Amino acid sequence: MNDINPALALFQPDEIRRKAHMMLGLAAEGRLDHAGVDLDRLDTAVATVLETTKENYPDFQIPPYGVWRGFEAGGIDRWQAMASARGFETAEEMLAAAADLAIVGIAMTTMHPVGWSYEDRMTETVVTGTQASALAAFHMFASGSFSSQMTDPYRVDAEALVRMDLVELAAGLQWDDVDDADYLKAMQRHLKRLGEALALRPDLFGEGETTRPGLLAVKLARQSDAAIDAGQLLDRILEALAPVWEGGATSGDIWLGDSFVHSALPGNDIHAIIPFHLAAQQMVYSLVEPFAWAGFEVAGLDRLTAPADLAHAALFVHSGVLTIRENGDTLSPEAVRDRMIEIRALTLALTDRLAERLASGLGMTLDQVPFTCILEGGTSRAGIRLLEQAPENIRNLGKILNPGAVFWLPFGA
Repeated sequence: MNDINPALALFQPDEIRRKAHMMLGLAAEGRLDHAGVDLDRLDTAVATVLETTKENYPDFQIPPYGVWRGFEAGGIDRWQAMASARGFETAEEMLAAAADLAIVGIAMTTMHPVGWSYEDRMTETVVTGTQASALAAFHMFASGSFSSQMTDPYRVDAEALVRMDLVELAAGLQWDDVDDADYLKAMQRHLKRLGEALALRPDLFGEGETTRPGLLAVKLARQSDAAIDAGQLLDRILEALAPVWEGGATSGDIWLGDSFVHSALPGNDIHAIIPFHLAAQQMVYSLVEPFAWAGFEVAGLDRLTAPADLAHAALFVHSGVLTIRENGDTLSPEAVRDRMIEIRALTLALTDRLAERLASGLGMTLDQVPFTCILEGGTSRAGIRLLEQAPENIRNLGKILNPGAVFWLPFGA
């Protein structure tokens, strides 16, 4: 497939990182129109991250970054309780279900109504933001909303995604079916596209008459002796699901997922495209634990990139490392898009720099301090905390990061 469409090179983590660091070089030279960097302030961000890590994980026993931390909101291991009740007979059954949940949980991390909070009524846990998306997905999964088999609720079927009912979706998300009607219709369409994309690739997601996202994990496990390659896993996800994330760059009539064209880059083809692939990489990160529970390691995670998301951007803006230039309120649509691309690319590259400096400050290397633990233990949590402490910044920075109101980019609310 790579021989057919050269744009698929944008799916490689090395290309994502290369383009982001290229933008960082331009910013350091003052050559970007909308964003700048002050690398002398990076130690301030490192100190914030280290403080957050020590507070949340004083013993430095840090779990991997991924959607499972959202499922554990309030310190409750909901998956363990559900898995125990289900009583999976084989490791493959458990892996398929856990991977189903991880993938749909990330897919549902989208824009949401302003002020939305989700209440886990069983535990009286109330959460917002990405944790709200995660808990809503978890409870819909537990109630069988994504299953077409009444006798097996704990699964995600392509057929159920395509046929998702608006009333059930509103109840599951705790969104108002009138006030939030536009968001509900967008989510319904988004899940339908996901279901259709799964159905188009039975070689990756199908077995017999069943099509489930988690079957990708099962198939890769069957082909592996012990380790799953993170790069191969990302390739498979993007190869099949990139068109689900519409609204960015295209190659012919094919959407290239979370990738956008920057007007200042040379050429008018793939060389001008900056890839991020936020959701797809988060799916890979979130499959680490399901694979581990089934007895498999995910190797090559260090090749993946940091999330180019709101939390990480907030960390660097607050620390003074990343500055957003005041260009007035009359930016052209092209300039608005360029500003979003610049901030997200710099966020990604700066997280790399921060991780290196953090590991060095601890007297270690990135091999000794896994990148996924740095994301979970410090950078992501630090950014989320800063946003919670200054909620007015969520709307301002969030709107900048999602200027076109792209539904699957969870930055605009």
